[in-house]
Amino acid sequence: MVLKHDSEAALLQASKQYDAALKEQDLEQLNSLVAESYTIHADGITLKADLKGINEAKNYWQAYFDKYTFEHEVLAGAVDKEAIVAFSFWLDKNVTPKDAAVFDEKVSSKDTLPSHTLGIFKHEFGSDGKIKDTWFLRQFSKDEAARKLKNAPDFTKVKVNAPIYKGSGGIEPSEERSQKQDQAAGAYAQIWSTGDPSAADTVMTEDVRFVDLLFEQETNGREEFKKMIHSVFKSWKSEQQDRTTVAVSAGNKAFIHWSSVGTEKKEGLTTKMYGLEMLVFNERCQISEILVLRQPLESQKAELFGSAEE
Repeated sequence: MVLKHDSEAALLQASKQYDAALKEQDLEQLNSLVAESYTIHADGITLKADLKGINEAKNYWQAYFDKYTFEHEVLAGAVDKEAIVAFSFWLDKNVTPKDAAVFDEKVSSKDTLPSHTLGIFKHEFGSDGKIKDTWFLRQFSKDEAARKLKNAPDFTKVKVNAPIYKGSGGIEPSEERSQKQDQAAGAYAQIWSTGDPSAADTVMTEDVRFVDLLFEQETNGREEFKKMIHSVFKSWKSEQQDRTTVAVSAGNKAFIHWSSVGTEKKEGLTTKMYGLEMLVFNERCQISEILVLRQPLESQKAELFGSAEE
């Protein structure tokens, strides 16, 4: 990533240090990195309530270290100096339970085989340069899905070759490219805010790929994407949309953090949710791939966890 401002470099360095603390399993690195009032926001899937303060954050990550062996690797990132945020798209490779005895429920041996999980962090910084809020979403490991989900998605349906997202995709960075990608990302966000997919004809490739990483759903092609948008807005009544956080890397990626409040028309269920997305661009600054991690709808929670969610 080519950075033009010291403030951008500082945001990127802090984001890298956070990931390094996980990679090296050295949580003392967080001491100088996060604010006293630091919050990790609940994803509602692996974390049910917000974590307040550095000690709760450390305890959460330490519990993960105690239960699993894994290799943490950052694949891509971006910063936005106006919003004072940093994103990272990462891969935990070979996530494997250390000892079945640390879990409350037993699973079969095939469910404890090593698995790879993708995730996205969004860090928001205070005026002192310290991280004050972190939002994150990630995929389930095989054993997590077996333990926590009553109706797990078919995780073999969607194939994502994680290494191809590392770096800038061979794209030569430039200010002109960054501006075009920013405009395309903004137009994409507007599609979801309005339910009007007509801008897809301009900002997306004909064979664009939309991948829901948590629910293992894939839509291929611009026309199919437009049909999906129409279908979503037929079943969803939006009451509040916020898709204003867009950070564009100096290569071929952009990140979006969105929140939404609305009602599922058929079920009559109201959902407050957020999502983190990474957009991948081709050499003409068109969106060629969209990787999505989002919280489930209320009806999907029942499908995933059963009627009595823990």
